[in-house]
Amino acid sequence: MKTRDARFRFSGERRQVTALFYDIVGSTELLLKSEPEQFFRSVTALHQNAEAIIKKHGGFLHQRLGDGGCCFFGYPEQAEDAAESAVQSSLELIELAAKSKAKSRLVFKLRIGVATSLVVFSSEGNEIIGTAPILAARLQAEADPNSALVAESTFQLTRSKFQYSLSREAKLKGFDEPIGLWRPQGRLEEPPGGALPQDLNRPIRGREKELTALSKAWEAACGGNGSAIALVGEAGIGKSKLMREFANRLAKTQHDSVVFQCNRRLESQPLHPFVAFLEAVVGTSILRDGNAIAFLNALRTTGRELSEASAATILSFTAEQKSSNPGQIRTTDLSGRAFRQEVIEAAAHLLTCNASVVTPTLLVFEDVHWADGMTVELMDRLGSLAHELPVLILQTSRIRRSLAATTEIELTGLAPTAIRDLVESIWGERPPPGLSDFILGQCDGMPLYAEELTDFFRGRHPLGKWKGLLLDGGVTSLNDLLSARLASTGPARKVAQFASVIGREFSIPLLTYLLEETSRQAVDVHIERLLSQGIIEPLPTAPRTYQFRHVLMQEAAYGSLLKSDRRRIHRRIADLLIQERTPSLPAAIAAWQCAEAGLHVAAARFALAAAEASVLRSAMHEANVSLTLCAEVMSSISSREADRTDLTLNLLKLQGVVATALEGEGSEVARRIYSRATQLLRKQPSAVRERHFPLYWGWWFTAPKIQTQQSRARILVEDMQSVEDEETKLQSYHCGWATSFHAGEHNFCLDCVAKGLELYDSYRAVRNRAFFGGHDAKVCGLGESALSYLLLNEVDASEAAIQECLDWADSTEHVGSMVHGLYYAIVLRRCQGRYDDVHALGEEMLSLAEEHGLAASQARANMYCGWAELMTSSDGIGGKRFGDALQLQQQLGTDDNLSMHSDMHAQVLHRLGRNDEALQTLQNAVDVGRSSGQLFWLPELYRHSAKLRRVLSERPSSIKKDLANAIRIAEGQGAAWLLGRAKTDMDRMIKP
Repeated sequence: MKTRDARFRFSGERRQVTALFYDIVGSTELLLKSEPEQFFRSVTALHQNAEAIIKKHGGFLHQRLGDGGCCFFGYPEQAEDAAESAVQSSLELIELAAKSKAKSRLVFKLRIGVATSLVVFSSEGNEIIGTAPILAARLQAEADPNSALVAESTFQLTRSKFQYSLSREAKLKGFDEPIGLWRPQGRLEEPPGGALPQDLNRPIRGREKELTALSKAWEAACGGNGSAIALVGEAGIGKSKLMREFANRLAKTQHDSVVFQCNRRLESQPLHPFVAFLEAVVGTSILRDGNAIAFLNALRTTGRELSEASAATILSFTAEQKSSNPGQIRTTDLSGRAFRQEVIEAAAHLLTCNASVVTPTLLVFEDVHWADGMTVELMDRLGSLAHELPVLILQTSRIRRSLAATTEIELTGLAPTAIRDLVESIWGERPPPGLSDFILGQCDGMPLYAEELTDFFRGRHPLGKWKGLLLDGGVTSLNDLLSARLASTGPARKVAQFASVIGREFSIPLLTYLLEETSRQAVDVHIERLLSQGIIEPLPTAPRTYQFRHVLMQEAAYGSLLKSDRRRIHRRIADLLIQERTPSLPAAIAAWQCAEAGLHVAAARFALAAAEASVLRSAMHEANVSLTLCAEVMSSISSREADRTDLTLNLLKLQGVVATALEGEGSEVARRIYSRATQLLRKQPSAVRERHFPLYWGWWFTAPKIQTQQSRARILVEDMQSVEDEETKLQSYHCGWATSFHAGEHNFCLDCVAKGLELYDSYRAVRNRAFFGGHDAKVCGLGESALSYLLLNEVDASEAAIQECLDWADSTEHVGSMVHGLYYAIVLRRCQGRYDDVHALGEEMLSLAEEHGLAASQARANMYCGWAELMTSSDGIGGKRFGDALQLQQQLGTDDNLSMHSDMHAQVLHRLGRNDEALQTLQNAVDVGRSSGQLFWLPELYRHSAKLRRVLSERPSSIKKDLANAIRIAEGQGAAWLLGRAKTDMDRMIKP
């Protein structure tokens, strides 16, 4: 046998072990009656034979004590059946001593003590501190010759394996309470079905009021007046049991029922309970491939009819999505928020389509405290629809959530009478005196705790010392009780432990892969044992898949593993996921598995994949969950790791997208992310800068003012000259022209448009427009050039460009691009004062924006339409429309053309006779324009300011000063069209 030092690999660790002490009875007398050499040989042979028996059963002879020995099971190597092995060894040691009578002139008799407890290994690895070795030594001293005594703790773990008799109770040295001494008499035959099965269908107790409320809600739903109810309470309070009891009562009625299970590790997977439901109904391949015909046909087989539009929306969400160029993610399409709402609307329609016909529908959402954001929105939408439909929506949650039209039922502890009734129903007869009171005092009204306590005591010798039984069994909490129930399943416990590392849900193929040394047939036997004991239950939505019946049971199984063992199992799962072309677990769970395995690089990659998938589905809150995990594991990756820089840049890229969406384009959070990313990126080779160009874009896009944005645009154009990818170069020019117009650098703007559109490819444009501004680059370039040409007084070129812009936008059939092109045309016609054209184009833009839920575009369209109406009417029509739209745009924080919009506001105020306010508005716009660098419209702001000063009869010098500024700025920009307007007014208003 290996020595302890050779095998021991742990230090300072807490673990449950079983100690066995054996001692030769009357060894001194035997020595005096025999030859010393003979006694030495006989004792040595006894120790060797004892060590062989101990080793055979996985134990370890820790120390020889002359005429006895100290042995441990479950140390130094963990063993699930340590207690059973120790008791079996004690019986064989007694048998060994009995056989010595026939083989030796020395007759040895043994006394043996066995005890189990939690112990701590000392940091030096040479000492075990705990109750087990002390108690085993005390029991050995109390045993009769050639017999073993077993502590209550060991008895409870092995009572289903061995036949015992209660020898007596004894007060042992060092122990306050008398201790039951159990004598093992032989191994029991294993019953064919293992341990007695748990009664999984026990009637619920003490919830009549809640069941009545649910029944009334169901009756109302059947009459077309549905509702949503949330059952709220702590873990173990009986939320799911109440739900199941209610569902059982409906079993004989005609209705549809769907259960959605939220998962603790899938908060970052948008709509994951709904998608899991669809996978069970129509199959994963149909959802990933986006096959609309197959999708609709599969739904029809379940009696669900869905419109083609709703089906297309759902499939666009579930279909496998990849960014065109890994990491080429910038902002989502302008209609991203609307798309999210459309998906939720389509999902709600699918879930209620049967109810809208005749069939009452029960929708159950379990563990809503782990729901992702989109699932919460779906429940909210269902709740708002339910009152008009025969639908009842039930939710279970540990926390309160504010959802539309949801009634909350808070589950508290059961009343004492209900607990007593529960104990009696489990016991099967009148329980022993005092037991119900003891359980009542321990469980604090929690039904799961009361059930587990009753099961723990049921069948044990009714000594009446319930607290002592708990202490001997190492039970101090509900988790300990659940662990004890797991231990009672014998070898099946190992299967449950491995399954718990996978998660609450697990598949047999993956579990069999982990248990590589266990046959498939043996795994099936263990699964049946766990099913019969109520540890697990089949998952109806997937074949050969199970889940722990209660999440607390999964946590107990997971917590019973040593950290080192957990990590090894996580590592095996992680290695499989890394090797698979399509990981068998969702990316979010794969990230967690790799993180727990210590594979931080792989964990970061999976977390980024999960985040990117959420971003592509406009699920930014969900993406943020994965990004948080990625950031955590990144902190554990060495700076010398080859992939660290690339992973960091990918993380920053997605963080920037999410921060822009959640915090706003100009948020400090987004700016800090892109600033840090660009500092790192500019130190990288050209190929790396090219691959991570979206970070440059984000850095440019989130600049606090036009002046800064323009300087960054020039850096982008310069830094991207050496890259090979034409799309990257094009997008750098895109940044250049978009900013240069606002900065009044019209020639640079037109130069960027010309060079950029030479690189334009319509196929690439389709792939990239969602990532770079949410619109087609050619539409943008033509629109900016039309405005620059106008200000340069090249009118024919301007008209040609705007017509081409509108035609190309229509040809894309892309909403973001079409709205973008219309906006350029509106701004151009507004510059020219063509009010009717502004109004017509504005109404067209408004129609598109309303259809696709583009709030910012709706505000702009209403603002321009209101302005055009006011400018062409004598009775002030349009003023309110403009004012309301302007206020909405300011609330949305999306005003990227403040100078022109302020000028329009001043014109509205002037038309309404509020000239002082109009002048103040222009002065504020001038100040903002000069400080921000938005200079293109400054000549017009000064020119209109001069006109208002004249209306207000201000001094000619102030009027002249404004016009002089208009002329100077227009000349500096080469804006001949603006210059001509300013000079005309100077000649007209200022006489020589």
